[in-house]
Amino acid sequence: MTHSGHAALSDRGKRPFLCIVDTGRKGETRQCEALAHACGVPWAFVGPESVPAVEPTAILSFGRALKAACRIKDVFGGRPAIVQLGRPRLMAPHRLDLIILMPQDDFPSGPNVVRLSLPLNGADMTEGIVFPREPREDGVVSVLLGGPTRHFFFEDNDISILLNRAHRLAMANGERLHVVPGPRTPQNIQGYLERRYEKTPDVIQRCPLSDILARSSRLVVTADSASLVADAWRSGCPTWLYPLKPRLPPVQRLKMMADRLSPEVRHSLIRRGWLAGGTDFLRWYRTIVHRGWIRPLTKQGLSRPTWRMTHAVHDRDLAVCRDRVLRILAE
Repeated sequence: MTHSGHAALSDRGKRPFLCIVDTGRKGETRQCEALAHACGVPWAFVGPESVPAVEPTAILSFGRALKAACRIKDVFGGRPAIVQLGRPRLMAPHRLDLIILMPQDDFPSGPNVVRLSLPLNGADMTEGIVFPREPREDGVVSVLLGGPTRHFFFEDNDISILLNRAHRLAMANGERLHVVPGPRTPQNIQGYLERRYEKTPDVIQRCPLSDILARSSRLVVTADSASLVADAWRSGCPTWLYPLKPRLPPVQRLKMMADRLSPEVRHSLIRRGWLAGGTDFLRWYRTIVHRGWIRPLTKQGLSRPTWRMTHAVHDRDLAVCRDRVLRILAE
């Protein structure tokens, strides 16, 4: 299926065309969609094992979809450009036309590298500014539940601690509580929710994310989902982050050891494509807490339950990425 936008580069003999490698992961594909829409040129999804019917001017890939993007590029004689969202794994950065790093990506900078402040989820070219949402009389605190990932544990006691704190937050503001399980919320956690709210089943909501964002007055997000943090923050609602215990796999431990010796050596190996970059969610979360964009759902954080952003924030990430992609399409 091809999607059309306004022809931003209509003076060219051949109209630009983007294809997005569909990873099947909503958080990833929605970011690629947002960027394609912003560019205002026709675009289409292509499966990771497929080839687009029309030669694309550029291919948008996210994460491990880079391998499929390189295959498509080869099919068309190496002509399409590749725009990679998320750190490229074991590929020299100079081989790519543009790399758009997620804020949690630990990857060296370069002339073809853009680093986001937040993922592109919820970004909109028509706004470009995030305004704090005003309090509502019929307020709802919505808890957007994630689950365990390769970066974070989600332990059995987390759910009770999280919900107790969310309940305190709702009570302090005179608001109702809704709990929204996500695609990776484990069955044992969902079973716990059904038992806990057996007499008040309406607390558990399974509506589309857009509906939840529109009707909430405050949002609580678990630390496993950078995409949901971005969606929640761009809604303008006060966004609270429940911290999860990070996993430190052997590769991450080696990275930390290498950084103690010489970070530049590791960066040099990444630039050669000999070493994959890492992630550092905690560094990013500390940054946006320090900026006053989100607040941790901790005992200390709950000392100010009425907290909200104090001023509007310019949200330039999508515009910067769009301009870089349009420059590539015009070459």
